[in-house]
Amino acid sequence: MKTTREEVARQQKKTENRIEINGVWYVREDATTETIYHLEAEEMELIFSEECSYETDKYCFVASRIRIDGSSGEFYPDITIEFTDKRNDDRDKWKEEHWDNNNWFKGIFEGNPKSIASLDEETELCPQGKRQFKGFLNRLLEEKWLII
Repeated sequence: MKTTREEVARQQKKTENRIEINGVWYVREDATTETIYHLEAEEMELIFSEECSYETDKYCFVASRIRIDGSSGEFYPDITIEFTDKRNDDRDKWKEEHWDNNNWFKGIFEGNPKSIASLDEETELCPQGKRQFKGFLNRLLEEKWLII
């Protein structure tokens, strides 16, 4: 069977934007030369926050607070504390917890027995660690990060 010019033209049209590599056909794509300088920046809603931390060889306490949208320095009244227990020599076995109960912070600061018992159950802080945590809460209160 003879191939006609029309059939050859149709076959060429089919493979016009394709390339064959090791018997596999791929669609040919032009390389893009667009750099980041030619791209438009994506608009995004950002959340701004601040952190305050206290670290010892055994523990690390990091408090953070979120700025109120559109304000120039006002923050939401609630804080969060990221707690790290570093008493294990193996860094992979350090315990990390996230605390965000401001009533619980108030109870710890004021010496509420239920809050203190909960702290004992959650963290197993040594007596020095408990004093450090209470001192950290006290500093947050002085800096007006913690509202009681």
